[in-house]
Amino acid sequence: MKKFEVTITETLKKTVEVEAETQEEAEQIVTDEWYKGDHILDADNFTEVVFEAKENEPEKIKVVLLEPGKVARAAEIDATLEGMQSVVGGNIDVVSMSDGLLIHNREGKERNLPFNRGLCNETGKVCDVIAGTCFICDSKEDEFIGLSERQTEEYIKRFKYPERFYRTGDGITKVPYNPNKNKDYER
Repeated sequence: MKKFEVTITETLKKTVEVEAETQEEAEQIVTDEWYKGDHILDADNFTEVVFEAKENEPEKIKVVLLEPGKVARAAEIDATLEGMQSVVGGNIDVVSMSDGLLIHNREGKERNLPFNRGLCNETGKVCDVIAGTCFICDSKEDEFIGLSERQTEEYIKRFKYPERFYRTGDGITKVPYNPNKNKDYER
């Protein structure tokens, strides 16, 4: 659903007769009388009503954007469900992290989207691989909110480089690489 601001303008009109030397003086007399409460406009003076709708600009939130094969970067996105789905290219899913949320495409792996970043457990073992574009934001009372400067810097540092994934005897191993160079980058 989109949000709209609707302005309602009611017009009341009343004509008052006064004696004055000039038009400006007549207007000033009636203005002064109106401010003193001598002329009250009510429903009998109603002439029209106008409704004007304007679509609200979606609120923006600051996130860390993680795209497959690209360096992590700060970005602003629409804080609407539609805006978030547009970023990840489909229905969203949420992964809770220490002080933020990773939002990704729920069907990323089923749709064979390119692998992006690996998520590790407390011991550093890869427990999941995110496929497709995702982003990191924060939350407050069940609402997605933007990241602070500190969070943005920390998440860009933590997820800076895209990763390649290899199956090993111990599970999945991830190797970060600098997409701006043609060699693997070791942290």
